[in-house]
Amino acid sequence: MFMKAIHALIAPPGAGKTSWLIKQLALLNDQRSVLAFPTKILASEVKRRLQSMNIEFNSINSDTVVGSVTECLEENLVNQNNTIIICTHESLRLINPSALQGWHLYIDEVPVTWDCTTCSFSNLSYHKVFDTIIDTVRVDGKGRVKAKDNRKLLIEELANGVDSTLSAETRSVLTAVLDDRYVVEVDELDAKQNRTMRIIGIKHYIPVFEAADATVIMGAEIEKTLLGVILKGAGWSITPIAVELDFVGYGNKVVIHPFFMNKSYSKGAALMKAGKNNQDYQEGCLLDDWLKVDVFRLIGNKKAILVAHTWCKPELPLPQDSDFSNIRFIPIDSRGINDYDDYNIAICLQHGNITPIESRSLYTLACLLSIASSILPNQIMDAIKYERFYESTLQSVCRTALRSKSNTGTILLFVQDLDVANFLVEKIGNCTIDCTHSEVYVPSTSTAKALRNTLKQKSIELWEQGDNTRTIADKIGKTEKTIKEWLKPYHQLQPTE
Repeated sequence: MFMKAIHALIAPPGAGKTSWLIKQLALLNDQRSVLAFPTKILASEVKRRLQSMNIEFNSINSDTVVGSVTECLEENLVNQNNTIIICTHESLRLINPSALQGWHLYIDEVPVTWDCTTCSFSNLSYHKVFDTIIDTVRVDGKGRVKAKDNRKLLIEELANGVDSTLSAETRSVLTAVLDDRYVVEVDELDAKQNRTMRIIGIKHYIPVFEAADATVIMGAEIEKTLLGVILKGAGWSITPIAVELDFVGYGNKVVIHPFFMNKSYSKGAALMKAGKNNQDYQEGCLLDDWLKVDVFRLIGNKKAILVAHTWCKPELPLPQDSDFSNIRFIPIDSRGINDYDDYNIAICLQHGNITPIESRSLYTLACLLSIASSILPNQIMDAIKYERFYESTLQSVCRTALRSKSNTGTILLFVQDLDVANFLVEKIGNCTIDCTHSEVYVPSTSTAKALRNTLKQKSIELWEQGDNTRTIADKIGKTEKTIKEWLKPYHQLQPTE
């Protein structure tokens, strides 16, 4: 069986991938090339350098087009009026793939491909909206939603907004029900009498890869990402491009301080306070204490970037005689953001563990991706964690002076956990991990377990005071059998007088 190939230029952020691309475009000036970037911001550097070299291009995005970006991109590809077209990953994904015939495709950074979402409906609203338009069948023990054959036109109208009372979540479910590339599953009623519907699928890029004359992806890693898993499942190979880049490594000395020393970082663990789990950020939680007592103290008045989710809301320090903190939030997807290359400090707290609800979708997603080769759920889970934790953190720390050849000062990194710290050591080099200020995570004790332990301790105290098992059971509200089980290790002892 013929295996299709993706060409890959694998190198760390700042290693010179963009310079290689510019040289390729200058050398192959009669080749029709499409350059796709994650964001408009990330494309700006390439556009600036092409302009400085008087190389013509057409940038097609929402800033340059009135009306549909997708239609404009398709039209320009088909007419081939340009030699170089610059667009975003998302607009490239949405076009008719056949428009890419005759074009070479360059993908800067690995596209985001995860497209599994969850929607929750009250039992009443679920029946009201879906009962008459969908059927539910059991597949592998799960409820799978299918459109009723005589209701597909109605579903399409509802998904496109004919009924303005429908929520965006409802429309997303209806859209997915009509798309053969997605699976919609519905869970049983939960304790709160709600139903969770899970839309399972990916953002599809393989059709455009197949249509283009050739495809090159430039990034720090491909095989460990979800796109790498998708390509493997579809029977594609990844062929590295042998090229000498002018990169000998980052020249800075780097000191890394991990938050957790003995546990993977998560929101639940970060928000723990006094041995109890919390839903919201509050003063005195583990993360808050670490930031205020250690991180902000070590940073002092020096500038630092902070990459975190919106739930992370510490009180940021204010330098004397300043209205603004020296700690600056930047987006989690910080690729292409180069406004902070004079910063020597970064605090990275992004995360993205697969949630219990998301994990229910992995088996079905693995089946969808197993086209030419078998894909396992744990491969998907590992890929998502790699993208959300490790790749995202590497991109964030490279927004600092780390990649600046003119700055050789020490880079100070505060990261999520020891595993992330070790990953950065491997990718960056010349790093020292300092666990002096790391937290040792102690699991919380659940309310039920804590109550059980309290009652057990009370029963032992009563037994030591001379009460028999029947009396103890009556006093603490447990069965005599339970009391006997708790006291079994003490039966060889005599009650205390």
